[in-house]
Amino acid sequence: MDVSRPLRWVALGAGAVVALAIAAAVVAYATIDTQRIARYAADEVSRLTGRTVAARGPVTIAFWPRLAVVAHDVTISNPAGASRPELAHVRVVRGAVATWPLLRSRQVVAESIELEGLDVVLESLPDGRGNWELAAGPDATPGTPPVAPSSSGDGGEAFRLGGKFVLSDANVAWRPAGGTVLDVAIPRLEIAPQDGGRYAWHGTFEADGTRWSLDATTGDPLMTMRERVPLDVDAKLAGGGVIATATGRLERRDSGAAAVLDASLAWEAGSESMARWAPDLARESGRVGTRIDARDRRVVLHAIAGALGTAKFDGHATVDRSGKLPTLSARLHVDRIDLARERPSAGSATLAKSKAPPAPDASPLALLARFDGDVDFVVDRIRFPREVEATNARGRVVVAGGKLAADPIAVDLAGGRVTLRASADAATSRARVAAEGQGIELARLLGSVDPGRNASGGTTTFAVDLQGPVSVLARFVTTASGTIRVDVGPLRVKGAALDAGGEVFARVLDSLNPFRRVDPSTDIQCVVARLSVLNGVAHSDRTLAAETSRLALSASGTIDLRDETLDLLVRPRARKAAGLPAVELAEVVRVAGPIRHPSVRLDTMGAAKTALTIGGAIASGGWSLLATPLLNGSDDPNPCATARAGGKPSGNAASSSRSETPAADPLEALRGLFRR
Repeated sequence: MDVSRPLRWVALGAGAVVALAIAAAVVAYATIDTQRIARYAADEVSRLTGRTVAARGPVTIAFWPRLAVVAHDVTISNPAGASRPELAHVRVVRGAVATWPLLRSRQVVAESIELEGLDVVLESLPDGRGNWELAAGPDATPGTPPVAPSSSGDGGEAFRLGGKFVLSDANVAWRPAGGTVLDVAIPRLEIAPQDGGRYAWHGTFEADGTRWSLDATTGDPLMTMRERVPLDVDAKLAGGGVIATATGRLERRDSGAAAVLDASLAWEAGSESMARWAPDLARESGRVGTRIDARDRRVVLHAIAGALGTAKFDGHATVDRSGKLPTLSARLHVDRIDLARERPSAGSATLAKSKAPPAPDASPLALLARFDGDVDFVVDRIRFPREVEATNARGRVVVAGGKLAADPIAVDLAGGRVTLRASADAATSRARVAAEGQGIELARLLGSVDPGRNASGGTTTFAVDLQGPVSVLARFVTTASGTIRVDVGPLRVKGAALDAGGEVFARVLDSLNPFRRVDPSTDIQCVVARLSVLNGVAHSDRTLAAETSRLALSASGTIDLRDETLDLLVRPRARKAAGLPAVELAEVVRVAGPIRHPSVRLDTMGAAKTALTIGGAIASGGWSLLATPLLNGSDDPNPCATARAGGKPSGNAASSSRSETPAADPLEALRGLFRR
């Protein structure tokens, strides 16, 4: 018997069955209502999330060799109170699920998922919830946690990402209540599984005009969301001259998200991103690293260490948001701050973009009502221009109940100690600043004149006490009122070293005492200032004074801190030097105009008296040019003592002035000079 004949019949029969099955599948596929299946799937997702999910465009479904779905115009609704009807809208959703695991164990293994054209807006709702917080169903109460997908019956995962997840041409917007709006464009982001249960993240996104790149590996993000398994993270984010890294673990808890991460941030000088966040920091390259421990609304930054330019710093900080107000506590140490070193300037265009317009009529002190804080700091060394250094700066700043107290902040400077105390109140928008200095050697502050060789002495004490409203922090002194007191003891400056005070200072001294440039040294016996400040204007009525071995100076007038101008009348009195009579070439010098570039000129009456002296010189052979004292009858021989007394001459000086013969009218003397 030919055995091949039955085999042929079997083969033909099997082929017929397969053909019939294929035909049946084709007929079934042609008759399946895919839109009905899509609606059913959308209803199930809506039931689980409590949000309406809809595919408003065409939906196509394929069943072999894998279940594939392509849906267009898919939306998920927002809860009541949101700014727009949809939480998210996706132009096209593409997905593919392996068929065999689904049939064998009802396990969903996504071989690929792609969201094209995602547009999602995350925002805070009026009741404080986020619009992304999903409830268990349409009738769930606010705050009800979402229903977690159940595991498959054999203990396997109900859903697993077995292939790539791709997000393309997406836009994510963040709209916090009362905060800064942030829009992030995502050209492409890919998440792909790797060996060992790890997932690789690669993508780019744009925010505030800066393109960022992300490279990271993590554990299974779906398992973390489903079963609260901790998520291991190793990520790097770079863009705009900034590189941020984080390595550690994230997890979900009943009390909120928690994290333990070793994080770092580094930036280049002139970084575009850093210039937008902190323009002053962007001027120099910097880096900072810390260990972040965040849990239960509390973030602790352990072992902070970093550098900015040539300065290095370390410390620790804690931000606690569990109370009514966030609380900041920190301890910081800086080895040096160099204010003398020239730093590169950030780009003007970048800085312009980083500056937000100030809120109208808002005091910067209003910020004090939004948090509490307690910060201790130590700075080992501060370098100022002109080779001046301060050391051992330390202080404490406390903010509580809308009030700030800095008491005290102290620093060693030029052999002495400077102490600063400050207070401010958000409720009144007023502040007070009090500074005191003791034992400061002024010669050591004149760095360019070589202290010890060209200058010595000048022990200085000062006290400044100002208070007033604060509308702009940097211009507090322009509206403040209070007092300024300065006392400088004996100071010797050799040669023309007083030029170190600047061009204006030199011009004033030249007008008062032209002989200073030929003297081998200038012996300053005292400098005294007793100024009353009212609404940003400092007033002097013979309360600015200085005495040297040749001159006694007294000044009256105003220094306007609002527009940075001054108007002072300086009255000199020459003192007798060994073997020479007193010299006085000017009665009054007026210094007026901008503080940086004032005009210096002789008073007209002083000029007339000088002319009188010149006339006397014609008759006496020139000696009276040096020997004739001007206005001696009304001059104060001790202007420093007068200034310390508030502008009132001491008893001896007053009686001496009354006993002297009144000075002759200089105009009459001039008329007599030319009567010939």
